[in-house]
Amino acid sequence: MQLTRFLSRLSYVQGQYYNGKVREYFYYIDHEGQLFLHDSKMYNFTTCFKDKRFLTFFFRNLKINDVKRYGEEFPYLSVCGNELNFVSCDDKPIVYTKWNEDNDTFQINWSNRQQKINPANLFMLENGRLYHSSTFDNYGLVRSSLADKFFPMFLFDDEGQPTHINWKGKLIKLDNVIPKHL
Repeated sequence: MQLTRFLSRLSYVQGQYYNGKVREYFYYIDHEGQLFLHDSKMYNFTTCFKDKRFLTFFFRNLKINDVKRYGEEFPYLSVCGNELNFVSCDDKPIVYTKWNEDNDTFQINWSNRQQKINPANLFMLENGRLYHSSTFDNYGLVRSSLADKFFPMFLFDDEGQPTHINWKGKLIKLDNVIPKHL
């Protein structure tokens, strides 16, 4: 219901031209790291973008929206030549979607991009979601099914907050850097 009201307030057309030169597209990233055209009728696996080369390019060019257009509704932007791709998201634009245990990296948003894992940089907010530091926008969201794999590794304090992680046989104290960026 809220999403419908939000969409009805926006006035844009996919592929519209701005100043006759720049094409504009509008995207949405869900909490699973899937990328969709913003005005898709349904957000599910069949309607998300799956081409890894496109996703890699798209997320490599992601930045904070600094063009002063649609900034409130679309706080992020991916620039592609003469195209501006405005981006909104459910939580964070960077979502860690897979864990490569062999080299301790996260896959970023189903693309070929990776982020090295520092287990001390994992943090769980009160909403129950797990986050990790990121080179973009301070931190990214760990996809729910992936967070479930980490949950048994945490040690919690009396208030239910994780304080340490048992990482490959080593007990590592969480540094809680991420909350400082909230």
